[in-house]
This record gives sequence, structure tokens and C-alpha cells, in this order.
Amino acid sequence: MKRLLLLIFTSAFLSAMAQTESDPFGSSYNYDSTSFTDSSFSGETTISESNDEMQAPTYKKYVRFKAPIDTITDLVTYMGIVPFTPMPNDVYDGGTIDSLYLRAKLFLMKRYIKDYRAQTGKPLLFPKEILIEDFKPDGENGRLVIRPSIPIYIKNNSFSNTPAGTLTFKIEIRVKEDKYRYKFTNFVHNTVEKGSEKQIKTYIEFYANNTRGYKGTDQYLLAVDRVVKEIVKELAKVMKDPIVIDQDAF
Repeated sequence: MKRLLLLIFTSAFLSAMAQTESDPFGSSYNYDSTSFTDSSFSGETTISESNDEMQAPTYKKYVRFKAPIDTITDLVTYMGIVPFTPMPNDVYDGGTIDSLYLRAKLFLMKRYIKDYRAQTGKPLLFPKEILIEDFKPDGENGRLVIRPSIPIYIKNNSFSNTPAGTLTFKIEIRVKEDKYRYKFTNFVHNTVEKGSEKQIKTYIEFYANNTRGYKGTDQYLLAVDRVVKEIVKELAKVMKDPIVIDQDAF
């Protein structure tokens, strides 16, 4: 009987040891796979993938500014012909050609001659340093040609500009019956050499034909382009709007 009880006790003990085994570090492992809850072995794998293909960054290619070049002179030249129809309330009765000539002359004087009205009572004349030709209409055409110098600016953004020396150029306005022609050419960029204060004159054709570092020099061509377009726009207003002409001033 005692042997039978010992055998039953021994069997129960061995069965319990088969279910649980003590870890040498103090923890216990249950070898029943149905109760194994380690999330890293849950059998589910989450992979974060994007359906969009990875694209290499793209860079916009720089497009050079192309200034208008006269194919005969090879000079940067802006030129245009503008038709003109006198307005009904034009108070000047000297004829279309005379009217256009006087409008253009007054426009240029206001723009490029400081205190041009100081010659009160005398004919208004362009200073010799800028005058090239002043040809009053003879019935067929008239011409005004001057060479002014103005400051120019590099455009940094929509809110700021940087001074970039001065620009000397030739303006020609030719008038005929019911139309006028403008021409801008002979552009020279004037700067000062740092340190020596030496005057440097650069014809802008150098910038137009430059093949190295042109992204920087194109900024000067763009500055010239803005100057010309502004003048053309203002000239168009003057040549269209009615204006009172004091004939004694001319």
C-alpha cells in the first residue's frame, strides 16, 4: 500500500515538473504555445509603404534673357512705330506732325532736364551735353535725338532694388503724319572700380554676347529692358493725351 502511494506521488510530481520549469534568473516560462502573448511574435507584420515612387529633385533650367539685337548694326536696339489719331479735344491746332514733335520734346525735357522751366521767356533748348539732334518738322518729318544718363537698379525682388551705376543711351523720336517712331540704342553701363575709383564703361552688347557667368550679367540687361519699357509706356500717354502747348516757349 505504501509503495502504491509513493508511486502515485512520484507520478504527480513529475507531471507538474513537465508543465513548469523554473528559470535560473527567477522568471517562469509557460511552454503552452496557446498562451504565448509576446506581440513581437503575433504573426502580423505592418509595413509602411508609399505607392508614390520616389522622384529625384528637379531643377528648373535657367533661361537667358535675350535683348533685341539690330541685325545690321549688331547693337542692342529697341524700336517701334506707333500710329496716332488726334483726339477731338486736342487744343493744339498746328497740325499732327507739329503736335507730335512738341509733345515728344516737352516729354524729354521734363524727364531729363532739371529745372527746364528756368529758361522762362526763352526758347527751350536741350543742353549741349545730351543733345544730338533737334530737327523741327519741315512738313514731312521731325526728329529729336538725345543722349541722357540715368541711374539703374538691379531688381532683388518685388520690394527692393540695388543701385548698379548709371546708364547712358541714345533716344531717337521721329515724327510723321499720324505716327511716330521711337528708337533706343547705344547703351553704355557706367560703373566705378572698387578701390581705385576708376570709371568703367561697358557696352551692354558685351553682356548680351557673354557666355560665362551670364546669370549675373543678364541682370543688367533686364535693368535696361525695364528702363526702356517704362519710357515707351509714358511716351505713349503723352503722345495720346491732349496737351496745351505754349508756342512762345519753343
